[in-house]
Amino acid sequence: MQELAVAQCTQRPVDIVFLLDGSERIGALNFQRAHDFIENVARRLTLARSDNENMNARLALLQYGSENEHVVVFPLTYNLTDISDSIAKIAYLDSSSNLGSAIIYAVNNLVINPRDRARGARRNAELSFVFITDGITGNKNLDEAIDSMKKQNVVPTVVALGSDVDMSVLMKIGLGDRAAIFREKDYASLSQPGFFDRFIRWIC
Repeated sequence: MQELAVAQCTQRPVDIVFLLDGSERIGALNFQRAHDFIENVARRLTLARSDNENMNARLALLQYGSENEHVVVFPLTYNLTDISDSIAKIAYLDSSSNLGSAIIYAVNNLVINPRDRARGARRNAELSFVFITDGITGNKNLDEAIDSMKKQNVVPTVVALGSDVDMSVLMKIGLGDRAAIFREKDYASLSQPGFFDRFIRWIC
């Protein structure tokens, strides 16, 4: 049973920030599949019991569109009810995509608490950014965003969906680690047990 315990992030603290592409390229059905996937991840992981717990997982979700379109669906939380309720109310932006400004926004509003500038992510936790995107995006602020991720010691995971992806952008946000990029043929793959189990093992 040891492997299962490790696979649910029980042995160490992990703060996972999902960055969900809400651009028009995705489409409403795929957007639905993506947020169903995030809810399934929340249900599979062993969530922390408090914000200060030294083990287990907390999750946050940011939907992004154009340069100034960012929706914090929920901030870093261990509360599954809050996660489910927030996902149920999510509205698809259906706009253009600017990944650089989304990363900067996530760092400044989720990793760092904007109210008191203290760190919102737990200091001893691995900070994980999970990108659900095809990498087709405006390039503005992208280099600055990558620097910002590195400063916060972000561990990236890229879930790249569809046949038409921008690999150069995906490699950038994956901080050059090809192993961190999950290529899947379509959004329906998110619900496939093979992919899902591989993702959970990787994230933990």
